[in-house]
Amino acid sequence: ILERLQKHVEYFPIDVSNILKDSSKKLRDDYENLRVTGIIDSYESGLEFLKHYDQGNNLIVFLGSSFGNFSYENGLTFLQKINSSMKKSDLFLIGLDLVKDKTVLERAYNDSQGVTAKFNLNVLSRINSELDSNFNINKFAHHAFYNEYKNRVEIYLRSLENQTVKIHKAGMAFPIKQDELIHTENSYKYTISKIKEIFSMSSFQIKDMWFDEKRYFCLVLLSKND
Repeated sequence: ILERLQKHVEYFPIDVSNILKDSSKKLRDDYENLRVTGIIDSYESGLEFLKHYDQGNNLIVFLGSSFGNFSYENGLTFLQKINSSMKKSDLFLIGLDLVKDKTVLERAYNDSQGVTAKFNLNVLSRINSELDSNFNINKFAHHAFYNEYKNRVEIYLRSLENQTVKIHKAGMAFPIKQDELIHTENSYKYTISKIKEIFSMSSFQIKDMWFDEKRYFCLVLLSKND
């Protein structure tokens, strides 16, 4: 949409992965009026670079529900860092996953196609390849449930049998009992009141909010406080 509304759009994707090189080239090939400058770095460092890049107005975008992977405290720190990296005229657009029925959430994180399970089990593959460990992926199962008290989906890997795992590069070997859980990730869900609280505490002003028909998700447009 921005590419259609503006004569020229300058896009600065920020990611720690080198895959950014190929994806940036593909975007540039697909959109004639788009200029892409990839920043291979953390979000915080990349935003600090952009703060001093020029005096133009920037729209910072953090879509999907990735923000939910932060704990409340770490999320607040992240938002404060973004705020400090913004110029007065900049805007910030963020996607948030809302609190919803427990059944809906648990069905989504235990999907029948096994997409989330494959993503979760890939953690063990990465440990095997990067730390020379011997996790047998077939001996673990994906397990996720919604913790209503903490408003978060908790994601685990459950051991299917008693086993011993060695992580050679760390010089570690440890037993894992059958049904023992390895906590791999959290995905926090937000109420409207919590959204207003966390943005107020990080010195943002809510300009607008948009919801899907079921109010499962929302997009929030923010500016720095006056």
